[in-house]
This record gives sequence, structure tokens and C-alpha cells, in this order.
Amino acid sequence: MFDGLMLEKQLFPMNLNYRRKKRERHHEASHDDAESSTPPLEHALVPKGDVEWIDDPQALAEFLAHVKTQPLFAFDTEFIGEETYWPKICVVQLATAKRIALVDAIAIQDLTPVYELVCDEAHLTLVHAGGQDLEPAQRAVGRGPKGVVDVQICAAFAEMPWPAGLEKLVDHFAEHRLTKGHTFTNWDARPLTASQLRYAADDVRYLPLVWEQLKARLTERGTLAWALKECEVSLKLPQRYDEEGQIRRILKVWPLRPAQLPVLRKVLAARNDIALEENLPQRATIPDESIMELARQKPTTLAQLRLIKGVPKRIVASHGERIVAAIEAGLLLPPERLPAGRIREETATDRARVDALMAIASMRCLAQGLAPGMVFSRSDLSAWWLERGAKSPPPVFDASDWRSDALGIWLDQFVNGDASFAIRWVDGTPRMIN
Repeated sequence: MFDGLMLEKQLFPMNLNYRRKKRERHHEASHDDAESSTPPLEHALVPKGDVEWIDDPQALAEFLAHVKTQPLFAFDTEFIGEETYWPKICVVQLATAKRIALVDAIAIQDLTPVYELVCDEAHLTLVHAGGQDLEPAQRAVGRGPKGVVDVQICAAFAEMPWPAGLEKLVDHFAEHRLTKGHTFTNWDARPLTASQLRYAADDVRYLPLVWEQLKARLTERGTLAWALKECEVSLKLPQRYDEEGQIRRILKVWPLRPAQLPVLRKVLAARNDIALEENLPQRATIPDESIMELARQKPTTLAQLRLIKGVPKRIVASHGERIVAAIEAGLLLPPERLPAGRIREETATDRARVDALMAIASMRCLAQGLAPGMVFSRSDLSAWWLERGAKSPPPVFDASDWRSDALGIWLDQFVNGDASFAIRWVDGTPRMIN
């Protein structure tokens, strides 16, 4: 299929081999549906002509020069994320209202010019569910993307569910039905099939049109500013290594004692360093269950480390002393307090009242054209309800959060008996009555 594949397979854990085989099956299937595709929509904001395949820097520079003359462009990537520490970018998709290109990221190793354009707030960049696609741009340029609009986020402010797939958005806003494609496929194989090329192109082809229709809807509903604010906040990408998030995830499944937490913290940091050096996903380097056992059993010799189930032998052979050193460093630290839980658990009465607030808050959001799942979760309402009796009860949402204006201020007044709202069913959707 492509050079070096068999050698790479021998180096990956079994679960990575399984995922690669699954990609191969999808890749083979993508040869069979080239003639079943729907022709592109004829519209002024949908690029006409053939999709341009770009595999040399000069052609890329010419296309980027074109992009810079346009008011906005669409951006997406196809990558393989389960085999390496950083996702392997295979194809970069770019589209304006006039042209569309697929950039061969296997042939063109330096994509910095693309990423610089993505991170330049002078150019409006359109994405759909673009968090993972923006991460390599931030890493390459050294700063977060600016001026990026995620149409999936914005659609949640315009009477669409959250999260809405691209097919649903194109169907709703562009009135065009996309042909289904194969997303989980061998994007690093060459040549790509006609089905793969079509699927990749369709990921960006209709975003300018979707955004025009969506922006008009948001402006009409008065939610454009909220949507753009949420894009700005949500697309601020976290660090690749989220230590506290990993600790919370592990503690949800495997409880530890306070004295074990410093060891867990040191071992997680060591795993991240090893994964980066080996260019492997963190949990493929050492599974979470084995990380937990390292924190519990605290092996301080290589012989003891070899007895921990699930730690790959080659990792012990190459990095065993580093893992042991991390454990010893954790043992020298004082015990940590376990993460605080709720002030109290819900009673039967609390559950009934939180459920009622869920229904009321959901209806108020829907009447404003907002997807409730974008605004709040049940855990948000439950935590707020249970803490209302504290000496200094927190607000539903931070005052600087658009959610406070959309729901929080009113909800606080509502439960105090100082506010109400009325709705009417209009053209198939709820509307608030002023």
C-alpha cells in the first residue's frame, strides 16, 4: 500500500495494528463507490472546476496567494491520530468560493505557510468541528488561531442540534445532500481513490455557503455575538499533556489514596515524555490500568517493574530506569488531598427539581434558537442547585460567559420567584413571547 507499512506494523501494539487493518478495509471499500457520488451544487459560493491536487511547494504558494485575495476560506485536515504522539497529517483541504485544493501533506512536509494563514486574524477561516485540525497550526506557528469560525458551534445558536454533523448542516443550510464517504481510511496511502478525494473535498467545498446562510440566521436571531464568542473560547486549544485531566479520568475508575497521588503524577509525566520520544500515543505507551498499578504498587527496582501487568517489555527495556526514578521522586513528596467531590449528593426531591429545571431551561434555550447541550449540562444545573444554600453560592455561569445572559441571570431570578417566561409554537419551533 505504501512504503514502510509492514515495518511500522511490527513496531505498534496490537490495538494499533487492529485500527490500521480497519483503515485498510475502509480504504479497499472506497474503490467501489466512485460512480455513486452526487454532483457538486451549482452556486456562486461553491467553487467550480476540478479539485486541485497540490504536491509541490510552488503550487501551494500560488494557491495561498489566491486565498489571500479572498474574504474567507475553509480549512480542514485528514489525519491518522491513533498511531503517533502527534496526529499524522495526510491531507490538508482548502477552499474559497472560487477554488478548492487538496494539499498532499505526505509530499509537502513543511505546511507552515498554510498554518500561518490559518492563525492570521486578518483572514476569516471556516472550519467544522475544527479543534483537532487547528492543533497542528498552533503548534507550528507558536500561537493560537485567530479569526476562526466553527460552523458546528455556530449552528447550535441557530436552531440546530449540538453537535450537528457536516452532512446535516449542508443539507439544512445549502439544501444539498452530500454523498457519504469513508473518513476512517488510509489517508496516507497514495494514490487516493476517487471516493477519498471527493470526501475530502466535500469537507470544505460548502463551508462558505453554509456560513453565509448561517450568519444571516444568527444575525436575525440576535445570537451572532454569542456564537462568535463561543468559537473564540472553545477553539483555544489545551496543551497536549493535560495532567489534571488525566488524573481525574484515572480516579473516576480506580480510586487511590492521598499518598499515591504524587506517584501517579510523576509516572504520568514520565509516560508523556516517553510517548513523545517514541512518537506513540500516551495510552499506547503505557495503558492507564498499568499506570494505576504503578501508583499503587510503587516498584522501585527494574525486577519489580517487570512484574507490573501491561507495561510493555520494550518500554521497560528502554525506559525502565526513568519510570523507577519517577516513582522514587513521587515517594519523596507529601500526600495530596483527593479532588473534592460535591458538597452533598442529590436527594429524591433534588433530582425531581433538577429534572424540572432541566426541562424549563431546555425550553427557554430552544425558544431562543439555542441548542440546550451547548448552553448547559445536567451536572451544571445539579451542582448549582446543590450549592445554592452555601454562604456564598456561585452563579449559574460566570458573569463574562454569554451563557449568563442567555440563561443564567434569568434562571437565578426564576428559582427565586422573580421571573417567568411564556412561549408560543410558531412554524414548528418554540418562540418566546415578550
